[in-house]
Amino acid sequence: MWRWITIGTVAIGITLLLIFFIFLHERVVKAGENGTFANDCCGTVTLSDGTMLLNDRQTVRYGVAKDAIGPYLLPRTYVGVVPDWGFDVDGTRSLVKLRLDKLPAPARITLYEGLRPYVFTRQAPRRVSDGP
Repeated sequence: MWRWITIGTVAIGITLLLIFFIFLHERVVKAGENGTFANDCCGTVTLSDGTMLLNDRQTVRYGVAKDAIGPYLLPRTYVGVVPDWGFDVDGTRSLVKLRLDKLPAPARITLYEGLRPYVFTRQAPRRVSDGP
C-alpha cells in the first residue's frame, strides 16, 4: 500500500514540475532576428543564429525569449553601452535583456543603460555588386 502512495506522490510531483516549466517558464522563441542593427552613439550589433557581433570585434552568445513585456535577447554575458565609445562586455555583472520591438524580423533593439534607452535600428542588407 505504501509503495503505491509513494509512486502516486512522485507522479504528482513530476506532473507539477512539468506544468511549471510549460506554463510558467518564459518561452524560448525561434525567430528570424538575424541582421545588423546600428546606433549613432555606440556602433553596430549583428545577430546571426545565436551569436551577437558587437562593432565587428567581439562576439557574445545569446538566446531569444518572450516574457509579459514582449520578446527580448538575453546575452550569456552582460552587454552594456558606453556612450560615444561602444559596448561594455563584462562577465561579472548581471545580465540585461535587450528588448526587441517585434518577432519575427524585429526593426529595433532597445538596450537600457540605467533609465536611458539606446535604440538600435535594423540596417538594410549590403548589396553585392556584379561590377567589372
